Amino acid sequence: MNHSHFDFAQARQNMVENQLRPAEVNHTQLTEIMRALPREECVKPSQREMAYADINLPLSHNRFLSEPRVIARLVQLADIRPNEKVLIVGASTGYLSAIVQLLEADIFAIEENEELSLQGQNFCEKYADRVHWHTGKLSEGYPESKPFDVIIIDGAVSEIPSKLVDQLAQNGRIVTVLKKEEQASQAVKIEKTTNGLATISCFYASLPLLQELKD
Repeated sequence: MNHSHFDFAQARQNMVENQLRPAEVNHTQLTEIMRALPREECVKPSQREMAYADINLPLSHNRFLSEPRVIARLVQLADIRPNEKVLIVGASTGYLSAIVQLLEADIFAIEENEELSLQGQNFCEKYADRVHWHTGKLSEGYPESKPFDVIIIDGAVSEIPSKLVDQLAQNGRIVTVLKKEEQASQAVKIEKTTNGLATISCFYASLPLLQELKD
């Protein structure tokens, strides 16, 4: 297929209608952002025509661009309000960070891999230029800018790194996919209450494990 003839705008519409809506993604602002944001620029040139398929697309270094439906549901679950401080852990090529900044959050993104980080910074500079970007260890979070109202870990983890919990504001929430041994992986919302962490399992979701956060 000749790339110049591939209709990315139509592919975005189809993604919203055929993947997001059936999955009960009904956050209007979020669907409008995803209708407009060129996800194909977040993958390798050879993968562009697959950018809106309902799969996790491999980037380099054992990392993936998470499936659109799962990203949308995680963002909707995070229930981000304007001006809340949000940390994206595992920001890779910038797609999720751009979405959240366009929801008017005060957003901080951290990515460990320098090649992905550069790609993500370039993408955000183009489409969401108020993302505060940091290249560094994912497990360390972004201590200079804590506390965060919301932390989204883009990828599955078997447990939440303690430093990220420490950087969460009181009544803040962490949203990610938790994958325990022998169990189906689930999207979770973890809230920091006065009595400690409260974990709510919300829906089944499959994302690849974030290698940098393996225990």
